[in-house]
Amino acid sequence: MTIGSFTKGVIIIILLFIAVFFYHKATFKIDHIGYSSKIWAHRVNSIEKLEHTQKNYAGIELDVVFFDDTKTFDVNHPPAASIELKLEKYLSHIDLNKELEIWLDFKNLNEKNAGNALNHLEHLCKKYQINKNTIIVESQNAQFLPIYKEAGFKTSYYLPTFLHKLSSKDLSEIIDEINLIIKNYSPTAISTNSVDYDIIAKHFPEQTKYLWSIDKTFTTRMFKNFFQTRKALKDPKVEVLLVRVNRKKGRR
Repeated sequence: MTIGSFTKGVIIIILLFIAVFFYHKATFKIDHIGYSSKIWAHRVNSIEKLEHTQKNYAGIELDVVFFDDTKTFDVNHPPAASIELKLEKYLSHIDLNKELEIWLDFKNLNEKNAGNALNHLEHLCKKYQINKNTIIVESQNAQFLPIYKEAGFKTSYYLPTFLHKLSSKDLSEIIDEINLIIKNYSPTAISTNSVDYDIIAKHFPEQTKYLWSIDKTFTTRMFKNFFQTRKALKDPKVEVLLVRVNRKKGRR
């Protein structure tokens, strides 16, 4: 091998590494082509991240905890320390001209706070002129979601995770439980990690689905989940796919 060909080889390798780096940082990936409206940003839990993502994504997901004593939502994903960001301040930064869709992962929805949380959320929507139909209220406690759906919000039942790791017997029991919950509480959609897509597509083919695919590494995305992601996005019952946003600032 000549010095010239060796140098060219090194340059090609460097350029490939640069391309991979910038692709990993890109907003949309090859597997998202044709479905940009379904691609939403995951864990947008700060104003800084909101300012960035609402310019580039059709929707955002954030985590909220309701404090019944103060009747306020804290934007936070426990057990992370709170940054004392109230949902009211957060919503004041929403660009109303963008028609941004919002997915609220309600971390502590329960019997005690469901009513007060709904009243406060309706108050915020009215104050900031946000269409309730653009907001998804998600919870693992589906029994408390019907009042939100009746009020005009979309709702989603956060399914038990890692269904693909269960034995056939355990999976069958969980599927029966999920079917009963869907029948009793009629959430707008069900939501889960995209790794369980094949299972929920098989057992709940007509149910609207909200998914997330948040692998950190480029290799996992490209070589493990590429075809899974494409299959899910092509499914008309899959309306949302949350993706990780590679942005250091405001990264909570």
